[in-house]
Amino acid sequence: MQMRWLLVLGCLLITACSNPGDETSQTPSSTPPQVASKTESPEATPAPEEKKTEPPKEEAKPEPKQEEAKPEPKQEEAKPEPKQEEAKPEPKQEEAKPEPKQEEAKPEPKQEEAKPEVTEATPAEQIKTIIADYTKASRSLMTEARKMPGNEGRDYYYANLPKLQQKCGADLNAVVAANADEPANFDAIMWITMNMAGSDTGTKAMDTLFEKYIENEQMVNLCAVLAQGRMPVKNPEAKLEQLIEKSPHEAVRASATMALAKNVKDETRAEELYESLIANYGDLTSPMTRGKTFREAADNALFQLKYLSIGKIAPDIEGEDLDGVAFKLSDYRGKVVVLDFWGDW
Repeated sequence: MQMRWLLVLGCLLITACSNPGDETSQTPSSTPPQVASKTESPEATPAPEEKKTEPPKEEAKPEPKQEEAKPEPKQEEAKPEPKQEEAKPEPKQEEAKPEPKQEEAKPEPKQEEAKPEVTEATPAEQIKTIIADYTKASRSLMTEARKMPGNEGRDYYYANLPKLQQKCGADLNAVVAANADEPANFDAIMWITMNMAGSDTGTKAMDTLFEKYIENEQMVNLCAVLAQGRMPVKNPEAKLEQLIEKSPHEAVRASATMALAKNVKDETRAEELYESLIANYGDLTSPMTRGKTFREAADNALFQLKYLSIGKIAPDIEGEDLDGVAFKLSDYRGKVVVLDFWGDW
């Protein structure tokens, strides 16, 4: 601001110094003006205009020196606003620790198909399962044996069947031993008796049947097997006599009577047993009679015993030979005769 004022004052001083000199040089001359001659060309030369002398200009008074602009009162320096307390840095948050690297998700082990919840099987169910497994295994063994040529298959079957029987017998005995008073034990012991007869295990099972289960109605099944005479049992007649004497079931006593009649060697004793069967149990049936009554079964057995046994006279028959000629068997008495029975059905 001060510089601007100094420049203005300087310009004013220069102007004031130059104007007065110019004014004095412009004062009027003392020589009068010449009049133009008439002999001059007709064209009148215009008379020079008389210069009017301008009154001397007053010297330009220098403009009153303006007071130097006083510097504006120095504004008080703005007092710095009271220093605000520096914002205390927020407590440094702990750097987030990187989460522990998760292990790559291992594929979950393939879940097995949900199996139905298995409850512990009862002794009866265990016995049933063991016998069923044996039946399945023995059938598979038979299937393999039939694929083999000649007697090789038969030898293979009878060589391996005892192994299956021994395993089944051992499993059944284990169940029986763990459940001494279980009624289903009868089925296990009966299976061992009928399938392992002649072995130590089978003999022991037979003795257990007659000691603990002689009053069981299912003893009728044992009578049917003993009647065939192929079961390797010591003194089967004594076992059958026990059943006839002690069983409370008529079907068991009738079956034991028929089985005993087939096993005794004495024909007279056998005839007595068949006649007793007809008299006491004639109207009953059992698995041994295959749908017939004991009377029917005993009658057939007596006929065979009296007429078809070795040394007996064959019953007379009548018929026609191949040429259509009628004949009787008695016509050939005293001769060796071969009978060939055949038929179509």
